[in-house]
Amino acid sequence: MVVATGPRKSSTNYLSKQDSVSHNAEPLAGVRPCTNLRHRTAHMTATIPERNWGWGQAPDNPTPPRITLDPTWTPRQLSFALIRANGKRLALASLLLMAHGIASMLMPTVVGRVVDDVATPAYEGSSFAEISGSLYFWFGSLILLYLIMHFCFRRGSSTGWLAVQRSQYELSQAVVERVLSPRGFEGTQRAPGQLLSIATGDTQRACQVFYIIVYPPSQVASLVVAIGTLGFINIWLGLGVVIGLPILLALMHLAARPLRDRSLKEQHSLADAAGAAADLVSGFRVISGLHAQKTAAQRYNAFSREALRHTISARNARAAFEGVTTTGAQLVAVAVALAAVVMAFHGMITAGELITATSVAVIMIFPVEELVGTLGSMWAISQASAQRVLGLLNAGSHPATEGTVELEGNEHFVAFEELKLAQNIIDERIEPDEFVTLNLSQEAASHLSEILSLRRVPEEGTFVVGGFDITALTPQTLHSQVMVVPHHPGLFAGTVLENVQFHGGGEISPRTAREALDVAAFGEQELPDGLGTQLGDGAWELSGGQRQRIALARAVAARPPILVLVEPTTSVDAVTEELIANRLIKNREGLLTMVITSSGAFNAAADRVITPRESDKVSVEGRS
Repeated sequence: MVVATGPRKSSTNYLSKQDSVSHNAEPLAGVRPCTNLRHRTAHMTATIPERNWGWGQAPDNPTPPRITLDPTWTPRQLSFALIRANGKRLALASLLLMAHGIASMLMPTVVGRVVDDVATPAYEGSSFAEISGSLYFWFGSLILLYLIMHFCFRRGSSTGWLAVQRSQYELSQAVVERVLSPRGFEGTQRAPGQLLSIATGDTQRACQVFYIIVYPPSQVASLVVAIGTLGFINIWLGLGVVIGLPILLALMHLAARPLRDRSLKEQHSLADAAGAAADLVSGFRVISGLHAQKTAAQRYNAFSREALRHTISARNARAAFEGVTTTGAQLVAVAVALAAVVMAFHGMITAGELITATSVAVIMIFPVEELVGTLGSMWAISQASAQRVLGLLNAGSHPATEGTVELEGNEHFVAFEELKLAQNIIDERIEPDEFVTLNLSQEAASHLSEILSLRRVPEEGTFVVGGFDITALTPQTLHSQVMVVPHHPGLFAGTVLENVQFHGGGEISPRTAREALDVAAFGEQELPDGLGTQLGDGAWELSGGQRQRIALARAVAARPPILVLVEPTTSVDAVTEELIANRLIKNREGLLTMVITSSGAFNAAADRVITPRESDKVSVEGRS
């Protein structure tokens, strides 16, 4: 495998007219800190209106970024960085939820006081005037506690969720930026479904570490108030809970271990199944064309069955865990209630205190269960997802993208220097103003497209742009000079005209877009609403020829210095194909254009037709 280590000049006579270049002293940065992904892509005529969100909701595009990611971090370091970046919001959410937990645990105490100070005296014959003060005070206290519980839970939960949204946004933007980076990925190409799973599910689960900061303090505060309340009623009730509760929590923590392990396996298998499903749906037309539906279905079925197996295993573990924890917590509640009943029979506590003690014992079940579940499963799940996110962000770049040369100007020749494509070899130079066609096999065309897109390093020979090996150029400078339109280009949701205007290099006017569509022989009369027809993602509602012509028009409107088209008219009839060829040559006059095709219309109109051979010779035919 060839890796560019610096500016590398071509060694043949193609350097006799070497273009002007500038060298970067510094190599490309390995990984940049996370920044918000702005509208770097295309100009679209549609605008998204500003949205006025309510309190505690994340805006569409939060600024400025709060997290500077280091892909070399461990999952623990990433979690702590997320927590530090949202420290104030998490602290506020935690305090509000602690107030909610304390207020909810004080409710039984107030109810008990109502029984002792209002109900019991009334039953014993006290007048309303004698108990009215206590009545108003304790019922007012109930109302106040309810309002505190309602306000603190709503605001605390929404504030914590806002921190999750904000951090998930920045994590997902970092993942998307890495996925779209021109540096690519080394090794085996990653499936789109797998990348989608990391960018959505894993980024969200990695931020669930916030739940450990927000909810456990509330649960601990509730338990502390519960112990204090029981101890105030009777010291032995408080001591019994103090002794029994740590033992119960330790046993529940041990019981949660199988659940955590199986949940992680379930998480990975579901991510793989979701990725396989996304890939199957996105490539179904191609699969159908190859009559490979059965093979693809078998592949997805294998992923799905593995996910089902791990899901059932995790659910069984969860059921066992919930059974153990619920039984343990309820046994503690029953023990406290029985002890309180015995004390009440012996006159050690009042009726109101009995009600308070039994109510507190029942309410304690929820924080005990949640405390173990949150600290155990949430931490394990967030760490596993953080590991997947960091693994993607820290993935090495493709060796073809490590160049450091930047070209100046827009008039550059290209050359094949004994370049091996599949079983063929090409050795030819193409000038900056030539329009040539290459008669390549499907495999050779695919290899050339990958080389020009910096997704493949040539096995033998080199491809030269402006006097330099293509792997010596930075991805940015190459993409500014060379545009490759694949045989199956992607179209986007929006109108036909917007798809032609969709270009990352700058703004394209509607007039330019219409002229480009005319070059591609795409008329308004072809669709019901003309060029304003709304298309779905991928534009699968159009014919293959219409999709090809829209993609061709987008490339024509961009006017790159070097344009490479891969079989651009295979789904177009012969008459339209000839019209497109003649119009394209006229439009691209003075610019370098390579068309990989066996089309007679393009071959007849081109300046030259380059046909590779099995040997190191190349057959070149001039235009008659």
